[in-house]
Amino acid sequence: CRLDPRFCDRRETAGFQHDGAFAEYLAIDPETTVHLPSSLTFDQAAPLMCAGATVWGSLEKVTAALSPGDTVGIVGIGGLGFLGLQFAKAMGYRTVAVDSRPAGRHLATEMANRDLKPTLVVDSGSKDAMATIMEFTGGEGLAAVVVCTDSLPANNWALTLLRIGGVMGVLGLPAENWRFDSSVIIFRELTIRGSYVASRESTERMMKVV
Repeated sequence: CRLDPRFCDRRETAGFQHDGAFAEYLAIDPETTVHLPSSLTFDQAAPLMCAGATVWGSLEKVTAALSPGDTVGIVGIGGLGFLGLQFAKAMGYRTVAVDSRPAGRHLATEMANRDLKPTLVVDSGSKDAMATIMEFTGGEGLAAVVVCTDSLPANNWALTLLRIGGVMGVLGLPAENWRFDSSVIIFRELTIRGSYVASRESTERMMKVV
């Protein structure tokens, strides 16, 4: 618990260790409470406390050493990826949305807030996908990427998109063991970062961006 409250073996989660997750009122630990701004409804905040905090936590980790204007990729545009694209753009990065599914790419291109739309949308199933991303980044590759899919090919391919010193955040949970080419990690000095879920402090920073 001293290292990180999120991993405390005595931590209790409503709906798992005790009832009350769907109650209208619930007694909670103030140390785990995040203030909601008056401009945000409970309905709007609900997905932010799960999907939002999950992808935000990963984004904070993979962009820790980045500068505004760097390029961040989000692979897999679903519930997590859709929010991740908006967060990354709001943080000041150029964003690349990557998905092999038309539905995922449609979700990215039809975003209501034009200011948060991805800078580039790529069909990862296209033979020109890699070349498109490399051309967009001036031949360098992505500064960071967050993978929001459990697809093993997508996780492997995402590593090859990174520039020298790039960082990959892993959020998908493949059913099979993930085997990857370590040579690209060594020769480009890449970093793979796991991310559980955002801490209370990190979630509060997310709410300021929202």
